[in-house]
Amino acid sequence: VLYATNSWLYAQNRAGPHRYNIERGYVCTFSAVILKATTAHILSIGDTRVYRLSGDGLEQLTEDHRVWLSDDKSYLSRALGMREGVDIDYRKLALAEGDTFVLATDGVYEFARPELIIKTIEENGDDLNAAAQRVVQHALERGSDDNLTIQIVRIDQLPLSGVHEL
Repeated sequence: VLYATNSWLYAQNRAGPHRYNIERGYVCTFSAVILKATTAHILSIGDTRVYRLSGDGLEQLTEDHRVWLSDDKSYLSRALGMREGVDIDYRKLALAEGDTFVLATDGVYEFARPELIIKTIEENGDDLNAAAQRVVQHALERGSDDNLTIQIVRIDQLPLSGVHEL
């Protein structure tokens, strides 16, 4: 599905007004966590991040596909729609009950520090949607003018590990 999506986006770019600027037009960063039995499958391209709440910190599980020219100037090095082919990062992790994953765009993580995200999740208990809304509101108050997307997922229960995972 991602390869087909990339092909469609790339074709739209080649036929559009931004065909000579690979960062504009139909370009999309993408990250996903697919939960299957007791394993998390993590897919990523671009600079949308996936974190796991680990102890008192956020562990970044994905790598940003961004090249920095200076402290305030950067560009995407990989994203859906940029090139004819696409290289998507893949990683898998064993799940544990209580694992909490945070997926966030740069409009969120560049304006909401990890400590604030952790504190907001803890303060909102089981209402992860409220925690996500508060983090976005904080990023807006700090001046974010980029896309602001955050999803928080907690593993409350896992099936018994076994043959079905295969």
